[in-house]
Amino acid sequence: MLLPLLCLVLAQQPGVVFEAASLRPSRANIGHDGEFTVDSVRFNAKNATLKRLIYEAWQLPYGQISGPAWLDVNEFDITATTAAPATREQQRQMLKALLTERFQLLFHTSSKEIRMYELAVDKDVAKLRASGQNQAATWRIHADMKEFAGRLALLLTIPMSDDPATPAHASGPPTPVIDKTGLDGTFDIAVDLKPEPGADPFNLWQRALREQLGLRLQAGKGLVETLVIDHALTRPTDN
Repeated sequence: MLLPLLCLVLAQQPGVVFEAASLRPSRANIGHDGEFTVDSVRFNAKNATLKRLIYEAWQLPYGQISGPAWLDVNEFDITATTAAPATREQQRQMLKALLTERFQLLFHTSSKEIRMYELAVDKDVAKLRASGQNQAATWRIHADMKEFAGRLALLLTIPMSDDPATPAHASGPPTPVIDKTGLDGTFDIAVDLKPEPGADPFNLWQRALREQLGLRLQAGKGLVETLVIDHALTRPTDN
């Protein structure tokens, strides 16, 4: 009874379902983190694993999502539209409903102590602004601190190359990054990260965070909520 009840609860929430949505296996698994095109009325994903889609919907770092091994392998394409402009949080709720229904997800939450990084303000002075961009930046995102921390967890696993034609692949599972900045609101975050082949991604980002954003990463352990996928279809149900 858990799955039908969960889908019913999600579907009854105003604005929680996409007006139209296609979710299909990708024609070819290309082994990267997926390509996303998102605005107020559409959510498109290409070559995204189910774990990446769950990350997008639940906003939990990869290290806090567990389940069958294929969650990290099989890739899917989504084309979805909303009936009216929707916020990012509303679209996340819609994505939860879509994934739960089409993959017939069964899951539970639990807590465990894990190694993590905390994203904090360095020397009590953050260099973030609600608007404006560093024109020399090589990496940008418009996000709140929680979303930035989640993206940072992925970026810390990707070695840098000075060859734009060289695909960037994660070198291992991400260590969760938890927002401890205490900063509210959405920011235009811009970082000018110089390629240093062979350099440790953590050291590169730590230096950029401190010098350009007034933030820092500090290692530690903590009790976090994890999402455990107990059941999921390897092929989503028909659109």
